[in-house]
Amino acid sequence: MKRFNHLAIAVAALAAPLLIVLSAKADLAQLNDGAPVVRIQSNGGRILVHPGEPDGVVRIPGNAPGVQMNRFDVPAQASVCVPRPQALMPRRGGRPGLAPPPPQPACVPHNFNLRPGPHGVAINNPGSDIEVGVPNRTELMYIQGGTSPVTMERTRGPFFITGQNDVILHGVAGAGTVLTLGNIDARNPQGNLTAGTLNGHITLVSNAALDKATLVDRDTGDIDWTIEGVGGGPYRVQSGSGTARLYVRPGVGANITATSLGGTVNNLLDPSIAEVGVSRPHAVSMTVNGGGAQITVNSESGNIVIAPAP
Repeated sequence: MKRFNHLAIAVAALAAPLLIVLSAKADLAQLNDGAPVVRIQSNGGRILVHPGEPDGVVRIPGNAPGVQMNRFDVPAQASVCVPRPQALMPRRGGRPGLAPPPPQPACVPHNFNLRPGPHGVAINNPGSDIEVGVPNRTELMYIQGGTSPVTMERTRGPFFITGQNDVILHGVAGAGTVLTLGNIDARNPQGNLTAGTLNGHITLVSNAALDKATLVDRDTGDIDWTIEGVGGGPYRVQSGSGTARLYVRPGVGANITATSLGGTVNNLLDPSIAEVGVSRPHAVSMTVNGGGAQITVNSESGNIVIAPAP
């Protein structure tokens, strides 16, 4: 778990926070000027985030025990330091006689130019199930899920989710990063997506609205990606010892390269749509339906299957 301790967000110190304390039956709510920056830190309980609130409003219905909502000032520039996908890989012994690789920074900073002002909303959840309503667009969403399973539905705006449990994304739009120890289930995301897990199962169903993606499952978990359309790309899939399965819908054009160092690569696409350039037990390169975005699949020891979508 310590690999996630390097996470940091420099949106601002919570200077002079405004703590919302309402009656037992009231909601926790913040009214902000325009799209908010939302930070959620949780230590248990389920988290559900969805749009539908008026512009500038962040709301938690009911009275979730112990949950606090504070306002903070958003600076003109912010940085979220996200762990490298390689941080999910368990350490293995190096080859005898070879020097260990040089250490790399624990995380990669993602910098944002933000609208300065008091429209930041910080939510601290000690362990309750919470439902967080947000406007149709947020300026930035950052969720430190801890042991909480997280579900985000139809949100608009960049997001970062880290934690130790399952993450579900349904119809979200924006540049997003998910790093967790649990499963990841993403359906019809839009924009760019980076999804990484140590040994959970990654499930992705996407169309052309997903412009580029990186899927990383570093240990034993499987990856199942149903490709209903592609954008500009590139798309990258990297697995450890689990099986990576790509299911291609009819009519989707792409250039696919797949390699497994210790497993097999199986191409089950019909020869009438897949022009194969390289075909070996551990590697396949092909042009599907005349070509399109680049899809690259690499595995350490797992099998790779490329097949028609069921």
